[in-house]
Amino acid sequence: MIFENKYDRYVICLFSKSFGYLRVSHHAIKNCAEMLMTEETKIKLIEGVEQRLDELTSEVERLNETFKKLERTVKFSSENELNISLDGIKNLLEYRLFIGILTLDLCTATLIYLRANFQYERLYSARQILIIISEGYKKIYNFVSENKEGDLVTKYRNNSFWIKEIGHVIKFDLPNYQTQYKLITEQLDKYLEVNFETLKTTRDLSIHYDKEPIKVYNMLSELNIEETFKKMIPFLNILNEMFAFTAELNQGYLNKSENVKKQNNKRIDDIAYSLEKFKDKNDPDIITEFQEKILAFKKMFDK
Repeated sequence: MIFENKYDRYVICLFSKSFGYLRVSHHAIKNCAEMLMTEETKIKLIEGVEQRLDELTSEVERLNETFKKLERTVKFSSENELNISLDGIKNLLEYRLFIGILTLDLCTATLIYLRANFQYERLYSARQILIIISEGYKKIYNFVSENKEGDLVTKYRNNSFWIKEIGHVIKFDLPNYQTQYKLITEQLDKYLEVNFETLKTTRDLSIHYDKEPIKVYNMLSELNIEETFKKMIPFLNILNEMFAFTAELNQGYLNKSENVKKQNNKRIDDIAYSLEKFKDKNDPDIITEFQEKILAFKKMFDK
């Protein structure tokens, strides 16, 4: 029966591991099938997920405003034919925004489960989580397939967010972060152990339904909520690591900008200092005035 509630006993372990708001021992996790969720535990979990939802909502709004400002800067640069490339930071902002939205979706689906009064609400939550995982993974990293000749087809993977946009940032702008990038890539590869074919079937029937509704009913009756949240745990961990990583990359860009500013200031200082040798041969006041005008250019880089 698809309306029988069989899964609350597992939730304390799965959610505490996913969101990190409650701590349980390895022994407790190992024996979570014996544990029941109390009302107090459920309230704490809801509060924890709501807090994460609130924090992420604020961050996503901030990212949206920053992205709008960046677009205006790009437009100004283009209209005035300024040779400024902001593609890397633009791609980084877009990706961080996408990861934020994905995590918000998972938090919301989680709250639906925790607040559910009926088993069908819990099934609906599980279906949404599987859809988010399927579509999110596809946008983030996508898949490598094999053609009839047995050759690997990598065009979808190569066009994914993680490879095309973030990979470009690492390769050309911030190579010092290559090690961290590689570690997260390995986690994405490992996540392929999830049976995406089964997941795709659930996704398709959940989004498109079917002319034979018995297929949808059978999918619902076979849907294992516990396994759904077990799939969510490593995916959510990857998203959390990516979100933290994009913050580090943003700091990397700021540091790089600061270094460029220091280099420009040093060049200006060197040019101004090089004029010292002409003070003996020319009017020193004119040379000093010229030096001051050159040094004034440094203020441009402080804005």
